[in-house]
Amino acid sequence: LFLGQAKLTPGTAEKLKQVLPALEESDVQSMQECFPMRSFDDKILKEPNVYRTYEAITHYGEAIKALINEQCGDGIMSAIDFYLDVGTTTGKAGENRVVITFNGKFLPFIEQKAEDNSAGSPRS
Repeated sequence: LFLGQAKLTPGTAEKLKQVLPALEESDVQSMQECFPMRSFDDKILKEPNVYRTYEAITHYGEAIKALINEQCGDGIMSAIDFYLDVGTTTGKAGENRVVITFNGKFLPFIEQKAEDNSAGSPRS
């Protein structure tokens, strides 16, 4: 919400105002009225924490894809119907470790057939 990646719903706005009473009403209104710009600034990849996360996904991406396909079939993980959790755990040597959980709806690829299209052609 605060980075403009999602739109604030009225029900959530009330909860947000309770949790953050110092939040300006104009900010709440803006988060409800403005449509999100779901993108990112390329400069964010220069931030070390973001870069290392990106690097891990890039490095393990092919293996992650293979496991998703093996366990779910041919398709992708939704980044729209999606939850993210970040936490910590303790490693064997007592060090702090980061745990990132992606929880996205699986979207199977389907064969698109013209006869299944219920919308008429705009060229007809």
